[in-house]
Amino acid sequence: MEFKIVRKWICIVIAATLFFISFGITPHMPQNQSASAAPNENVINEAGTWFETAYAVWTGDIDDKYEIYVRGSNIIDWRDGSPITDFLTDWTLVNDEDNAPLVRVDPARNTWRADIPGLPEGVYEIQVRLDGKVEHSFSNLQTEAFPRNGAAFIPSNENPYSGNHDFALDGAIGGYLPDGRVNPEAKIVYITPETASRYANSLFNDSSRGSTADQKQPLIVRFVGNITERGASIGAGNGNVTIEGIGPDATLSHGPTLIGTGGAHNVVIRNMNFDYWTGDAIEIHGGGDTLRASNIWVHNNTFGYGQNLHFAKAEDPDQAKGDGAVDIVNHARNYTVAYNYFAGSSKVMLIGGGVGSISEHYGTIHHNWFQGTEERTPRVRNGRIHVYNNLYENIQGHAHHDTLLDRNTGYGVGAAHNATIWAEGNIFDNVNFPFLRSRQGHARGSQGNEFGIDLPNNTPNAGFNHFFGDAPGYIITREAVFDGDFPETVEDFRLPSDVKPGMTKADLDALRADASQLEPNIFDAASSKNFNVKEDVGIVVASDSTTQNPNMTTNPASQLDWAFRPNRQDVWPTGTAELASALRTEIETYSGSQFDIAPISVPAAPQITDVRINEEVRSAFGTEHIPAPGKIIVHEGTFTIDWANNDVLTESYEIQMNTNNGEWISLAEIAHNTRAKSYITQDIDQFANLNGIAAKAENGDIYQFRIRALNAAGASEWSTVVVLDTVESAEASAVMNKLKGNQNELIITIDEVYADGTRSGDLTETFIINNNAEGVYQVGRYDVFVNTKGNNQVREIYIVE
Repeated sequence: MEFKIVRKWICIVIAATLFFISFGITPHMPQNQSASAAPNENVINEAGTWFETAYAVWTGDIDDKYEIYVRGSNIIDWRDGSPITDFLTDWTLVNDEDNAPLVRVDPARNTWRADIPGLPEGVYEIQVRLDGKVEHSFSNLQTEAFPRNGAAFIPSNENPYSGNHDFALDGAIGGYLPDGRVNPEAKIVYITPETASRYANSLFNDSSRGSTADQKQPLIVRFVGNITERGASIGAGNGNVTIEGIGPDATLSHGPTLIGTGGAHNVVIRNMNFDYWTGDAIEIHGGGDTLRASNIWVHNNTFGYGQNLHFAKAEDPDQAKGDGAVDIVNHARNYTVAYNYFAGSSKVMLIGGGVGSISEHYGTIHHNWFQGTEERTPRVRNGRIHVYNNLYENIQGHAHHDTLLDRNTGYGVGAAHNATIWAEGNIFDNVNFPFLRSRQGHARGSQGNEFGIDLPNNTPNAGFNHFFGDAPGYIITREAVFDGDFPETVEDFRLPSDVKPGMTKADLDALRADASQLEPNIFDAASSKNFNVKEDVGIVVASDSTTQNPNMTTNPASQLDWAFRPNRQDVWPTGTAELASALRTEIETYSGSQFDIAPISVPAAPQITDVRINEEVRSAFGTEHIPAPGKIIVHEGTFTIDWANNDVLTESYEIQMNTNNGEWISLAEIAHNTRAKSYITQDIDQFANLNGIAAKAENGDIYQFRIRALNAAGASEWSTVVVLDTVESAEASAVMNKLKGNQNELIITIDEVYADGTRSGDLTETFIINNNAEGVYQVGRYDVFVNTKGNNQVREIYIVE
């Protein structure tokens, strides 16, 4: 099928990038979205706080040189409520020469924004000054402390496991002081789209920190705006580093592992948006079983999902949404992952890449929102992990998971080799399998288990699916205390190797009592459909266990760590519907990166840059995962619409189409994010399964397209309409010109007749040939057969169908 665009300035190309196929949940990754006002239309003058950051937004001339001042009162130390009396008692300049990127302007609307991080809990005032005069003043700005809970805040010299060091005697504070203020000894680096090329990915190991491996000078790295196609890594043994985004729009995307801790101690990562990675978004790397880096705090970040390497490189289907969002590997320890928002990631959080790749350790996972994810939230090996107060929503697995009980084995909490997980106060909303332990049943392979009693073959514990392939781990929940598998006495353990040595009857009673005090997990009807206490969780170590795990010879053996007790003083209660609802509101409100203020003006209209009719495009192939000729990832005859828009207020786009001057119909609403501004009129999942086609071209029709931008304030004007006209017929002609020696010039022209009666004869290609020219030549999208006679005559020419 042949088509034209009447607007000649739009290039017509048949192209599709294998990486940029989107599917499922599309995370909203803001780009410089500070609230603003259009000139002569809206004026904004607003300030607020987000945890330990204050911000102000105002309207002013883009050429003005504003100075931002801040002062505070009633400032307290979050640890004990004691006053901080020697901090910001007088007006202090924020955007000095070293911190100029804290103040930015949206030139389209003359809207300015200032962000001031590092403000402990207290009351603050902000002044915006111009030429010494106060232009704007904001008062009564109340900050609050970040919740600091869990294993990351165990002082590094109090760790019961190997690898103690003196980097984090106050827990995970990064480049800040323990009370939340910037460490006055810290070096601060700003990375913006304009300055990113100045820094290598190994920024934190360069000469600015010294050449020694154990560099301790506090370092704060602040990302401003959308940074693409680069990562950031910390050198092994370094420490005292904070990586943070400034404002609501700090984004790392389109790169390999976006942040790798590389064996560094005392690292904080917060207020970042991550999207479209090829490796991991964040890799917490322990640096090996000797270094054992510790005290890592990953909080208040937003994660999309990675690039589709299944399509691009024919890799394992598990790579269809990239690799992990937060993976914790190579003997890392003492970490807290909290208040993050995971939107659509697949392999979210792997703790321990293999049985021998991570040692016994403490970790805490709390107040995260897992929305539309598929598995590993988390999956744990060798960890003693407290998983509490997380929201699991719409976790359905994917088509390449095997099925149990007629559903894909998407799961919430997974306990693999030698894990002891205390799970409490979590909310499961439409989750196929809230909990799974090793040797239950999962996505791949099969291996029979032996059982203490007969179980129906359709239960998760039937053993016909081999979950994880590890020795079993243990999940302790309140739901399993009375109906689960705790033994009555120490002698009633099924195998001595099922529990760490040294347990007494008093210890066992304390273990049972502690478990009975856990907050209940909350299951909706869909999540509880496949949930059975006796089969899905429990300790599974009593002599009459519902399911007997097979004897394992793995070294170290899988053992219940009865000595580990999570600190539950910060766990939100979930004992009533009202308490569970309050927890859900907390997570939905505060998880993820910094929120933006609502826009008060509509965005500017985007412009369509290209519309084309697609030829069929297939994925990479040639591996066991995708045989030749590959999967169809772009269907023939569908449309691709590309557009341009740099308006920082845009939240989404509406695309419409009109056929033969009929009614306009909406094709889709597309979220504004860091990915390509492009839409294909098809709906496929990450494995190229076709769910439907929104629009497909037919010869003889005329198509019109338009697009507009949307936000909470309303919609922009529609873009200029772009017309795509189909070809009724096409005819090829050619001329030959004699050149020097045996060379000739062959000029081929295609004359197209369009559905609206117009003609086009400007599709021409010139070829230099030797003597006669019998063969097929490509002219645009046409293959043309030409045969010549006598070096200067065209004997035969036609378009190859």
